[in-house]
Amino acid sequence: MPEQILVVDDERDMRLLLRYQLELEGYAITEASDGKAALRVLRECSPGLVITDVRMPFMSGLELLHEVKQALPATEVIVATGYAEVETAIECMRAGAFDLIRKPFDIHEMYSCVARALDRYRLNVSADLVRASQAFFSTNELERLPQAIVEGSQSLLAADAVVLLMPDVQGRLQQVHERGLASEAEGTLLRELAEKVVHALAIDRTPALVAPGLEDRRLGPNRELGLGMGASLILYPLAVGERVLGVLGLLRRESSRIFGKKDLDRTAVLSSHVVLALENGRLACQLAASERLATLGQVAAGIGHEINNPAAYVLSNLGFIRDQLAALRRGAQVDMDELEQAVLDAREGAHRISDIVRDMRSLARTDDEDRGWFDLNEAIRSALRIARIETTQRADVKTQLAEGLLVRGSPGPVSQVFVNLLVNAAQAIAEGDGTRREIRLTTRGEAGLAIIEVSDTGPGISSELLPRLFQPFFTTKGSTGTGLGLSISRNIVRRLGGEIAVRSVPGDGTVFTVSLPTRLLADG
Repeated sequence: MPEQILVVDDERDMRLLLRYQLELEGYAITEASDGKAALRVLRECSPGLVITDVRMPFMSGLELLHEVKQALPATEVIVATGYAEVETAIECMRAGAFDLIRKPFDIHEMYSCVARALDRYRLNVSADLVRASQAFFSTNELERLPQAIVEGSQSLLAADAVVLLMPDVQGRLQQVHERGLASEAEGTLLRELAEKVVHALAIDRTPALVAPGLEDRRLGPNRELGLGMGASLILYPLAVGERVLGVLGLLRRESSRIFGKKDLDRTAVLSSHVVLALENGRLACQLAASERLATLGQVAAGIGHEINNPAAYVLSNLGFIRDQLAALRRGAQVDMDELEQAVLDAREGAHRISDIVRDMRSLARTDDEDRGWFDLNEAIRSALRIARIETTQRADVKTQLAEGLLVRGSPGPVSQVFVNLLVNAAQAIAEGDGTRREIRLTTRGEAGLAIIEVSDTGPGISSELLPRLFQPFFTTKGSTGTGLGLSISRNIVRRLGGEIAVRSVPGDGTVFTVSLPTRLLADG
C-alpha cells in the first residue's frame, strides 16, 4: 500500500499542486483546508506524514502539530510556510516537527524531505514493534508474559486501555491482565464482545474494528455496545490453527484519535508476535515439567539405592520379629526389649522409605497449588536426600541451616532448584582435579530475605560464560546437558519473588546465591 500523506493548507492551489506532485511519486494523498478539518481526517486515515501550513484559519499549523503528536506520536510533520521566522522554526522543532520548509519551495527539496520523513516514520514504527516484541520474548516466565504483552501493546498502539483475555479450563474467556480500564464494567463489556468474536471464528476469522461510522455485524450496532460516544475498539483473536489462545482488546476513548485500518494492520503484526510468545511460554512450562522429570531420572539410580538400604533394614528387622514371635508360640523366652527395638527400627526404615517417596512425588509435581508458608529447610533437606548419591560420591557435603525460616510457595519447585544446584556442583567437582572436594550449603535470614548459598570447590566458571549461564538451552556439559536447569531454576525463584545470582573465580570454585522473601517461624 502507498504511504498515506495528509496535506493541510488553506490555499486550494497549493494543496492541488502538492497532491499532483506527490501522487506522481506514488504516495496516497488526503487533503484538508484547515486544522480542524485535518483532525477529522486524522481519525480516519492515521497518515505517516502530515504537511501543514503555519498560518491557517481556526487552528494554526503549530497547534495542529501539537494535536498530531498527541494523537499519533509516530506520525511525522513537515511545516511549510512563507513566513520562516526564527521563532516559528524554533517553536515547530521543539514541538516535534520533522523539518521546516519555506514557501515557495523547491519540489526536489520537498521530495527529499518527504522521503526522509517517511523513512523515519517507518523506522520508528519498526523500532517500536521490535521493542514490544523483545519485551514479550525477554521473559521466560509465563506468569509475567501477560503483563509484558499488555504493556507493550498499549505503548505501540497508543491505546487508552488494553486487556488480554484467555480461555479457562471450561473454554470461557477470562481476563489475565489489563491496563487502563476505567471500571470493572468496562472490562466485562470487552470480555463479552470478545466472546462474540471467538464464537464466530469458525465462520469469520477476521478481527473486529469498531469506530464511529464503522460497525462489526458480529457485535451489533455501535449505539448498543455501550462503549461511549466517539470510542473505538480493536478485538484481535489470537489463534493457532483451530486452537484459540485468547483475544487482545485495545480501546481508545477519544473521538480525536480513533483506531483505523493502519492501526489494525499494526495490531496484526503485533498479534503474530503475541501468539508466538504465548506458544513459547506454553512450551517453556512443558519443558519445565520435563526438566523436573529429567532431574528425577538423573538421580534415579541414587534414589533406588536410597530406597534399597532402608528396605533391606526393614526386611531384616521383620525377619527377626517373625523369629521371635515363633519362639513365643513355642513358649521360649524372648527378650521383649530387643523385640520392641526391632519394631521401632523397622518403623524407622519404613518412614525413611516414605520420606524418599514423598520427596520424589514433591519434585515430580508440576503445579504450585500450595501457596502457603512452609519451612525452607523442608525443601532443602528433601533436595539433599534426592541428590545424595550424586553428591556424596564426589564431594564432602557440609550444611549450616538456620532454623525457622519460612518461604511462600510449594516445596517441590523449591527442592528442584536446590537439586539442580547440588547436582551441578557435584558434576563441577568431578570435572576438576583438586584434592579438596567440598560442597557447602548454608542458609541465613537477612532483612526479610532467606539467603541460601550453594558453593563448590570445583574449577570455577570463566567470566565470559557467567552472563550466559541462565540463558535457556545454554550448557557447558556438551550433549549430556539440556541447558534448561538454571533457566528454569531462575524462573521458579523469580516466581516466588526472589532472585538467583552466581559468582565464580576460575580455579577457586563457584557460589550460587538464592534469595527468597521470608518470615520467621516465631512471627506466626
